[in-house]
Amino acid sequence: MAMTLRLDPDLDAELRLAAEEDRRSVHQTVVLAIETFLALRETAEVLSDAEALRALADARQALSDGDIVVGVDAVRSLVRGRQAS
Repeated sequence: MAMTLRLDPDLDAELRLAAEEDRRSVHQTVVLAIETFLALRETAEVLSDAEALRALADARQALSDGDIVVGVDAVRSLVRGRQAS
């Protein structure tokens, strides 16, 4: 999908300077800015959701308590332990 973006001349100049400093095309710089904005927006949504924050805290605690295994080797060990039971 094609998109035309009209920017204030000062913002356009700032965007072009940022692209040049980062050695990116203007297109890549705009895409990165949009992706960053959307990620920050999603983060703000999660941070404003008390239930989501509770779930994250519970998950962090479970990881800290060793109730969660991470990695292929850990899962294989867990499965072997269950098969032996």
